[in-house]
Amino acid sequence: MIGLIDVDSKIPNLALMKLSTYYKSIGETVEFVQDGKEYEKIFASAIFTRSKSICEDLVNKYEDKIEIGGTGWDIKKTLPDKIEKLRPDYELYSIEEIASRMKGIGTKEHKLKKAKEIVEAGMGYTSRGCVRNCGFCFVPEKEGEFHDVAEISDLLNPKSNILILHDNNLTADPYCIDKLKEIKERKLIVDINQGCDVRLMTDEKAYWLGQVKHLRSLHYAWDLMGHERKVLEGIETLSKHVKKYKHMCFMLVGYNTTFEEDMYRFKTLTSLKVDPFVMIYNQIPDLRLKHFARWVNSRIYKKCTNFEEYGPWVKAQVKYNQLTSF
Repeated sequence: MIGLIDVDSKIPNLALMKLSTYYKSIGETVEFVQDGKEYEKIFASAIFTRSKSICEDLVNKYEDKIEIGGTGWDIKKTLPDKIEKLRPDYELYSIEEIASRMKGIGTKEHKLKKAKEIVEAGMGYTSRGCVRNCGFCFVPEKEGEFHDVAEISDLLNPKSNILILHDNNLTADPYCIDKLKEIKERKLIVDINQGCDVRLMTDEKAYWLGQVKHLRSLHYAWDLMGHERKVLEGIETLSKHVKKYKHMCFMLVGYNTTFEEDMYRFKTLTSLKVDPFVMIYNQIPDLRLKHFARWVNSRIYKKCTNFEEYGPWVKAQVKYNQLTSF
């Protein structure tokens, strides 16, 4: 019997799903690890680096019986090609399992509805790697140069017409428009999960992004101040075909920008009527950034327009000033 451990994924873990497909194909029984049961081999996957201590505990517990992969544990580790190319096991995750991983999404009924949508979706990559080499990103080291790995048809789940596309840089793909046309022709609802590189936006790409149905906001990033001109040009181009209320822009903070630059990006985006979403680099323990992220991401800024007057931050400033004075 083969045991699987999904350490920290919020949505079904592709690597575990493909391992499940492979081992079931050779006659093995596959399940998520249950206490008190014995397994011939255990595979675990960790997405986030913050989970490294959990992985260490698993190694201590299962010793040479366990093999761990994922960016959160070993950035170099990959699936064997014969497994990587397999269709995911769409029967592995239950709706209840995914719902249990959802935080702050509302009622139990709402979580189950959202989890059902995710579990029944097709998912995967049609391309790997990226044309960029951003210092804060694992993708270039983990996946190498941009290359195609699968067709849209390889990822589909017959249970629904939703496709969660994990491609790291769809707008860099030479076949980007062909893939968007196919998504439209197949009448799929797509979640471009990793976002689009808005700096590579063209009128034709924007047109076809506007032609397909999106599961949620179409998102992109403005990570560095040096990207400002290209990002704003890309937003303008995209906006010709995708309404602003369907945009979301991720802002990396705590990497190499000052708080003043973070606030500048926030104000610029909101002036364009684009929703920003703050991402704290490696979850660094910066009290001001933590409150800033909550103020922005929870849309509190729409009621309390001045961050310096945001109640929780006002109360926290005494502690923050003490910490930053050393």
